[in-house]
Amino acid sequence: MPVHTYEFRSNTYMVVVNDIRTRLFESLWDIPEGITYNTYLVIDDKTVLFDGVKNVYSKALIDELRNLLKGRDLDYYVVHHGEPDHSGSFPDIIKEFPNVKVVTTDVGLKILKNLYNINFNYLVVSDYDELPIGKRKLVFIKVPWLHWPDTFVTYIPNDKILFSCDIFGSYGVLTTSYWDRDYGDLHVSLSKRYFANIVSAYRSQVVKAIEKLSKYEFDVVAPAHGPLISDIGKVVNLYLRWSKPEFESKVVIVYSSMYGNLEDAVKYVVKGVEEVGVKAVLMKVPETAITYVVRELMDAPSIIFGVPTYDANAFPYISLIIELMRIKRFEGRYVGILSSGLWAPTAESRITKALEDVKAVIEGRVSILGGVKDGDIPKLIELGRSLGIRANQLGVIKI
Repeated sequence: MPVHTYEFRSNTYMVVVNDIRTRLFESLWDIPEGITYNTYLVIDDKTVLFDGVKNVYSKALIDELRNLLKGRDLDYYVVHHGEPDHSGSFPDIIKEFPNVKVVTTDVGLKILKNLYNINFNYLVVSDYDELPIGKRKLVFIKVPWLHWPDTFVTYIPNDKILFSCDIFGSYGVLTTSYWDRDYGDLHVSLSKRYFANIVSAYRSQVVKAIEKLSKYEFDVVAPAHGPLISDIGKVVNLYLRWSKPEFESKVVIVYSSMYGNLEDAVKYVVKGVEEVGVKAVLMKVPETAITYVVRELMDAPSIIFGVPTYDANAFPYISLIIELMRIKRFEGRYVGILSSGLWAPTAESRITKALEDVKAVIEGRVSILGGVKDGDIPKLIELGRSLGIRANQLGVIKI
């Protein structure tokens, strides 16, 4: 069964769906580790469901809810965020529990109506509204643009639990534990990649949200993806670090090579980077999935693009990576361009305009015709050296 339930506080249940079927999250990001969809059920004088799951798992979720409710109805259904990986089960839950009152924001209500075009009972909440449910109360806090405009979170003061939806989420399924502490560095790695792929375009909103939430005391953060978080200070500090971002001392070399010539050139660039004592991170595309490339670019001060000419244009995968930099607002980085061609090399000029759109500081350019010649080698090494030196000057660029 894909559904697992864990009572982590009295009458507070984490209902986890481990999704190992989806290959591309958001039809874009490779997730070989899988992903979870976490819903939460709180049973008090009133019963409350927080969020839902992807539609293919609706029946499994509803069966588990019926088991946990033991004949009781569902009173409230809090939809923190309308994206279908959480709300795909929405129509089935409304059908199964027709008396339930959906708790959402004004923006969230519009999104749910546009997505599903069904009638339902609802309660629209505003910032800091409270909802008593018995011995406990719910406090609703808006955190828009993390990563949709409808997003809010719920805090239960009695239990010091924050239901955070996509904030503080991660890739990966839960197989041996429901807690972050039991996954160690793996959880950090999966969280960083998730942040880079899903949240990073809204880094300024992350900082605002953390400032807003800092007035509350949490013992547990319960996200919609990944494990429960007990080491809250660690995760908050990581989010702040990734949001600045704090640059690592590295040069990320993103390149494509159809027949190996440009790959040969990259070896000399790496030599130059390493000569100045900096780590070179090689990312050959499309062989390296873009989920990993974006993770490395997020905190890279220096980037070298190795781009072949393709049909009088830049090789498409390199253009895609630069476009993702624009979308994710990875701006103001030092960049080197290593381009190649044969009879009419145009890749460099094609990507220069795209790099202007991300406010890149172009530190050097090397173009090779065909294979690497003796005269190219010093230029390639120097390209690596210059970007490596820049990588050591962390913090000099204001993002």
